[in-house]
Amino acid sequence: MLETTGLSYRYSGLAQDIICDVDAISGIQETLAKLGVSRALVVCGPTILSKSNVVDRVQYALGDLSVGLFSEVAPHSPVEIVEKAVGAASDVQPDCLVSVGGGSTHDTCKGIAMLLAEGGDLHDYEMRFEPPDKVIIPNTPNPKIPIISVPTTMGGAELSRGGGGFTDKELGRKILLSGAGNGHRVVVIDGEAIATTPAEIQLGTAIGQLRIAIETVYSTSHNPIGDAMALHSIRMLMGLLPRCLDKDLGVWLETKTAALLPMLAMASVRGLGMNTAIAHNIGGLYDVPHGEANAIMLPHTMRYNLDGCADRQALIAGAMGIDVSQYTDEESGLLAAEAVSKLCRSLGLPLRLRDVGVPEDGLELLASATLHDRGLATNPKPISDSGPIMDVLKEAW
Repeated sequence: MLETTGLSYRYSGLAQDIICDVDAISGIQETLAKLGVSRALVVCGPTILSKSNVVDRVQYALGDLSVGLFSEVAPHSPVEIVEKAVGAASDVQPDCLVSVGGGSTHDTCKGIAMLLAEGGDLHDYEMRFEPPDKVIIPNTPNPKIPIISVPTTMGGAELSRGGGGFTDKELGRKILLSGAGNGHRVVVIDGEAIATTPAEIQLGTAIGQLRIAIETVYSTSHNPIGDAMALHSIRMLMGLLPRCLDKDLGVWLETKTAALLPMLAMASVRGLGMNTAIAHNIGGLYDVPHGEANAIMLPHTMRYNLDGCADRQALIAGAMGIDVSQYTDEESGLLAAEAVSKLCRSLGLPLRLRDVGVPEDGLELLASATLHDRGLATNPKPISDSGPIMDVLKEAW
């Protein structure tokens, strides 16, 4: 049985507001009023609609401000589902979206807002990466309708300022959008909603946020402000995640808060690294949950990048509680990677690509798809061809 006490706060940032409380959903009408909107389309996936009461609570709290429900979101935000959702939105003409669920739902809402504002096709707004470090970002100038998110996982897609990631099976990879002005305006962290998600999903998505914190610290565009938030998040997550197994609601809300810090840190850098790039495509091509993909890959990508950023990985090790004064930077980095591996093992997360259904003969396709991902642009070690990616995938398989 979950405890009923928990964290309560409000945070007003430059791009988003965060409202955290055990029953934060109940104030959602006030949130819409402050944004000056009154026609909300609720967006979710079929599982959360049928297996929990979160969507019902959101619709009840919205009352007559809810003008419709789109409940067909699919994992990894397929482009065809986004197009279908845009059609549903066009029928009811909302002036805001309420995104209820995890990263796929939050990205789908970004796609809806993008196409309602800009028209055309998602591919028109894809960020393009040219190895080793050139990123081409299309212009998306039109105002977007605001998105209010009610997250139910530890993932942080609701705080990403970009335009989201979308799976295109025909292309055989994920496409990433920039989408200036297309982020979620208000994040409503509701403890009761977080509690409805199975623990294994929460733990996996939290490891995905640990990955963002780590890659923020050793991104080639790292800076002191990003470091402060990312390193504090690492410190918190390493201590909180083992305690999440006790299912204490207060701990879960603290963990969700710790998991949001990497998103604020990431906003201060221009990009992440190899792990993010690979995980995007593991999920998109083989329907592996994003958190599990990150959990599997993170120790391997940390070790691969070690000789390009040992001093930064020593900072990460220190945040994990390792006494780095006893070791060289390289030794500290190896201990940090091992600490991640041990944490994932203790949480019951998968450790090998073969364990989540990625076929060995699919690694070459994964490596090729990853080479298009803009995450590589700020990886500590420049990557110009798929060879290094393939080497890391083999290690993880």
